[in-house]
Amino acid sequence: MKILITGANGMLAQAVKAKFEKENELILTDVKELDITNLESVVNFTTDKKPDLIINCAAYTNVDGAEQNEAICEKVNAEGPTNLAIAANKIGAILVHISTDYVFGGNKLVEESYSEDDEKGPESVYGKTKLAGEQGIEKNT
Repeated sequence: MKILITGANGMLAQAVKAKFEKENELILTDVKELDITNLESVVNFTTDKKPDLIINCAAYTNVDGAEQNEAICEKVNAEGPTNLAIAANKIGAILVHISTDYVFGGNKLVEESYSEDDEKGPESVYGKTKLAGEQGIEKNT
C-alpha cells in the first residue's frame, strides 16, 4: 500500500512511520514538500503520487500560541485537513485524520474517555480550529 504521511517531522508522524514502514511504500512530507493549506498544491501532489491512504499528522499544536496566531492555526488545522479530504476524494484515497480532545468542552474527568459522538464544545482557538478541520473533512468525503 502507498501511504502519504503529512507532518513528517513531528513525533506523531514518526510513530506512524514506524508502524507502517516495513510493509508499505511511504511518502513522508513536511511543509516544505507539501503545504496542506494550499488546495492546488495538495491536489497536484496527491494526483501525482497517488497514495492509497493519507494519514494527516500535520497540525498547529501550540495550544497557547494558537491564541495569538489564530490565522495560521486556522489554515493548518482547519483548511489543511479540508484540502486533504478534497484531494483524497478526487483520487479515491482513504484519509485518516488525527484530532484531539480539545474539540470537546473538557467536562469529563481525566479517567473518562471521549467518544466521537460526545457533544463538541471547544473552548480554545486550537480546539475550535481542530473541530473546523473535522467538519471540513466530513463535508468533503
